[in-house]
Amino acid sequence: MSSCSPPVFYYHSVAPFRLQEWSLQGLTFSLSTFEDQLRYLDKHGFHTIFLEEYSAIRNGIQPGSGDEICLTFDDGYLDNWVYAWPLAKKYGQCFTLFVSPECVDPRPVVRPTLQDVWEGRVPQEALETRGYLSWAELKRMQESGVVDVQSHTMSHTKYVVSTRLVEFYYGGYRGIYPIWNQNPGLKPHYMADPEFATRIPLGFPLFEERSAVIARKVDINPQLMADLEELQSHFALNTIEARPAYEARARDLLEGYQAKSQLVVGVESPQDQRLRLEYEVVESKKQIEIQLQKPVHFLCWPHGDNSGEAHQLAREAGYLATTSGKMTGEANKPDRIPRIGGDFENSLWVSRQKFHFKINSHYRRQPYRTVRKVYDLKNRILKNA
Repeated sequence: MSSCSPPVFYYHSVAPFRLQEWSLQGLTFSLSTFEDQLRYLDKHGFHTIFLEEYSAIRNGIQPGSGDEICLTFDDGYLDNWVYAWPLAKKYGQCFTLFVSPECVDPRPVVRPTLQDVWEGRVPQEALETRGYLSWAELKRMQESGVVDVQSHTMSHTKYVVSTRLVEFYYGGYRGIYPIWNQNPGLKPHYMADPEFATRIPLGFPLFEERSAVIARKVDINPQLMADLEELQSHFALNTIEARPAYEARARDLLEGYQAKSQLVVGVESPQDQRLRLEYEVVESKKQIEIQLQKPVHFLCWPHGDNSGEAHQLAREAGYLATTSGKMTGEANKPDRIPRIGGDFENSLWVSRQKFHFKINSHYRRQPYRTVRKVYDLKNRILKNA
């Protein structure tokens, strides 16, 4: 393996501003700061590469020059097409896009981009960004040579794995996966759905959930949910004042089901869990290859969650590497891809310095490497204090 493989930065959404109605608006990175990063790469002689070349350098098949950078985007949001793709073309850079086929917009739509704004065809305020990319848009990006599409598993969802109550739902991002799982057809369009947040009721119990690739699903008794829905009708849960009394009654109800061993009505078998894992890993590869007529060799784990079993299955299915994610102990393995968050939300100048520092410390250049070691040592001391 190469002694120093290129750094791999990751992003999700890029736009001029955050959509206030979107539960995951925190994933949106400032468009002006992202453009500043591309400008920095261009000015300082860095060149972006796809993961095929990254893997060759990492495994010592091809020498690295020390100026290679990988940019990756997770999820396949529409704004990657609208904003990130035109900017990458403008600065002569490229990026990898990890998509989940269940989230891809199934309509044959090709929507305007920032390029259309530059060329006077549409005003910028007319650009639509709420949603996911379509296969037609992905195909154009792939064929441009600026974007390489790879797998982000099939569903990108999470499932309930235990009876541990995390909280009650009153809106926000924690409701996304329960709503997705109950309404899978909404996935590609949920960001633009004005009714999305109300598709599970206020006061809905949110139990411990984990990413689909590591979850062993637990089925909560539907009669409990019916009883809770009836209970909710007696409280004005749109007001904060009513919630403590409701939650106390709801917890009593939950404990009653638990005491009678009636809270769970089913647990996924190991065989069914394995079949679901194969669907996530193998079927996603197959679907992207069919739709885009190109090989898929790399997989990014949603939420960073994965396991040795999931990684091994991916390798057997023909992936060259998967992201290490939360399995940080795997980061140095040649068929793993460690990544660095690229969305530094600070002032433009501070973000640029962070980007500069992370690239140069990764490439072990001084004094950045020494500063990085001191910083890491400080964090270890504080963690163990």
